[in-house]
Amino acid sequence: MTFRAAILFFALCFAVTGLRAQNAPSAPSPAVTSSSLGMNEQQTEALRADIARMKNLVQQMEINLAFVDTTQSPLKHQFQLEIDMWKIMIVHMEKQLPPVHAH
Repeated sequence: MTFRAAILFFALCFAVTGLRAQNAPSAPSPAVTSSSLGMNEQQTEALRADIARMKNLVQQMEINLAFVDTTQSPLKHQFQLEIDMWKIMIVHMEKQLPPVHAH
């Protein structure tokens, strides 16, 4: 299952990188329109929502981990590794977000 977790991690990394490449402008435009700014804000808010959902899922994973029998320690350890991996991914995604401006 370690191999599976690594594949999931790299697949997610490649997906995020691919999405960023698709959304990057091919050539710098001389004028920035309000609609292009709105799109970036929408993408940022969508990413914030995704991160919030990911945090909730990781929390559910941690709750479920408590019910894994201690006699299944290799399985329990694998689940903990996967939870840790997702936490690292969430922190990485949060660092990609622009800071929130207080209005």
